[in-house]
Amino acid sequence: GAHIAQHALDGAEAALRLYARMGMVPVRYNDELLRPLTDLPQLPTTHGFRVVPWPAERSEEIRTVKNAAFADHWGSTPTSEHHWEQMTTGYGARLDLSFVALDDDGAVVGHCLCKRFEADDELIGRSDGWVDSLGTLREWRGRGVASGLIAHALHAFAAAGLTHASIGVDSENPTGAARLYRGLGFEPRTRRITYEIALPQRTS
Repeated sequence: GAHIAQHALDGAEAALRLYARMGMVPVRYNDELLRPLTDLPQLPTTHGFRVVPWPAERSEEIRTVKNAAFADHWGSTPTSEHHWEQMTTGYGARLDLSFVALDDDGAVVGHCLCKRFEADDELIGRSDGWVDSLGTLREWRGRGVASGLIAHALHAFAAAGLTHASIGVDSENPTGAARLYRGLGFEPRTRRITYEIALPQRTS
């Protein structure tokens, strides 16, 4: 059935009380994680795949893999060609800080699209690189693809002179992403809560 959803930061008590009074219930928790670009993980030795700089000429193939990788993520819908163009070439996009994983045949099996928002630096007092979209094909999960992609991104961020890396994660992500990110040194910074209420079913 149809639902109405609303979001609020954890700690925004007025908004959370309002949603509760309306009968909305929390259904998802999305954490923003942060790590300083110190004590970086070593670039791992990979087996069956390799991590390479983002090949812009293979954008459509990467989009297809991204959609397949996110098919079982809560609330995710396929990314259209137009939206993908915005994601990869629009404001903040940094393909020079982004990577893909290729299998031994050269096919894309994972992606790590990163972004950079210089205008935020003065406000937040640091320079962040953002892991904006990270995905691995289901059949490749558990083989170190995501951790390899993130490790390369962290080293690229540091080489670019940035001070921190940020990433967002659904705390109930079925891939175990939250545990993976914490294992790579990311710590929770803020939490966004999604509230929902079901709309009444229409009767004919």
